Amino acid sequence: MTAQTEDILISVEYSYVLSMLKGTKTVEVRRRPLRISPGTRVWVYSKLPRGHIELVATADEIVAASPHRLWDLYQARIAISFAEFKSYFSGVEVGCAILLCDIKPLRPALKLATLRRTSRNFHPPQFFKRLGAYGPELKSFRSSAMATFQAASAH
Repeated sequence: MTAQTEDILISVEYSYVLSMLKGTKTVEVRRRPLRISPGTRVWVYSKLPRGHIELVATADEIVAASPHRLWDLYQARIAISFAEFKSYFSGVEVGCAILLCDIKPLRPALKLATLRRTSRNFHPPQFFKRLGAYGPELKSFRSSAMATFQAASAH
């Protein structure tokens, strides 16, 4: 029996989402370690004022290390300046890097208002949120993703 793939949702500034979609940002950093496994599907929500689920990616690897080490290893893939990085990790001893692969845009992106129609109590996560295998959020995300991938294969 194979393990079921886990799904999580993270919130990211829209400018960084655009960098992910361009392929220049393939590492997302967090101030705290995430307890997820390689192969986890990562759904990315662009924070308000945009407020959309924009893309889905796969966590290729999760690395917990000092911010200095994370910068040394991944600075070219983090797609932020050293000043931004240093400010973000101020006071943190161990941070986390999520190495992303298979980044795919959702077209159209899934609006926050649409999500709240299917899951009335939906709130974008501050840190991250595990998505229940049969929950209304994941059902909406998958539905949007299927439309995207079917449209792409039709061309």
